[in-house]
Amino acid sequence: MQFARRYWFAAVAALGMLAATSTAQAQQYKVLPNDTEAILTLNIGQILKSEVAKSNKAILEIAKSKANEGLENAGVAKWLKKADFDLFRDLHSMTVAMPGGRPPEDAAFILLEGNFDPDKIESAANEASSEAGGGLKVIKIAGTKAFEVTPKGGEKTVYIGVINRKTLIGTASKTDFADAVARLNGSKQSTMKDEVKSLLETVNSKQSVSFVATGPMLLKMAEKAPQGGAGVPPAALDGLKQLDGLSFSITVQKNIDFQVGLNTQDNKTAAKYAEVGNGLLTLGRLQAAQQAQKNEKFAPIAEIVNTVKASAQGRNVVVRGQVSFETLGKLLQNLPMQN
Repeated sequence: MQFARRYWFAAVAALGMLAATSTAQAQQYKVLPNDTEAILTLNIGQILKSEVAKSNKAILEIAKSKANEGLENAGVAKWLKKADFDLFRDLHSMTVAMPGGRPPEDAAFILLEGNFDPDKIESAANEASSEAGGGLKVIKIAGTKAFEVTPKGGEKTVYIGVINRKTLIGTASKTDFADAVARLNGSKQSTMKDEVKSLLETVNSKQSVSFVATGPMLLKMAEKAPQGGAGVPPAALDGLKQLDGLSFSITVQKNIDFQVGLNTQDNKTAAKYAEVGNGLLTLGRLQAAQQAQKNEKFAPIAEIVNTVKASAQGRNVVVRGQVSFETLGKLLQNLPMQN
């Protein structure tokens, strides 16, 4: 087994994906670094329990088969089995946080939630390390057992550990690990930026995918896009400079619910923007209806626009809408297809 790739993947999978569905509140944002400015959460448990997944069991079984095949080919499946972990049965949610003001390689933070068996995890991890020729060391950080993973080939050392039986984290530094433990046990307070706290009020654990980011972080991400952000329109970059923050989420259930949240200066400003937004949406609905009368291919767009509404939620303007799978099917049929 090539250490730099396969061992790293095995260690992270064995230590980082061993999460079981938990009845506790998901997304324990308080453990995230205080300087966090972007948060992406994938709620796998919610997706697998959705009406869509339940009504498409054949497709789900194919997905399971492909995933298990990939894990087997990567040499990871046996370690997951030793840890008594099943990806589709046990994984609940994964959250990736990106603190601002630090290089990505020094700041990335991963949070997984569920029920953990530390002994089985340690046994599987040690065996994986031994087979790969080393690279994993059990240490103590802030009184908590952690795994120091140092892949060969120059990859950066990371720290992974179960900080309680429902929470597993992966950090790029011992300091971030120690601080997360302290925030979880209450000996240190979570002091995220007000913009981030406000944006987090627009997302919840019932959503399938959610993303929040401050305006400066969005701008930084755009500027560091391929070709130095050359592919991002100047108008879009100017718009990002005006944003305090943005949130986005998708919820897959019987239909697909989507929402976008924009962080403003205060509640009054949010209410004003929501009112203006609904006025623009009214005009949009009229125009979409007119286009649908002229061309039936616009009917799915009109159906979607009719569901969209804006509202004020604290300092945030939240725009919500819904797409039925029937409407989505019509929309996809109308898209131009290449031969």
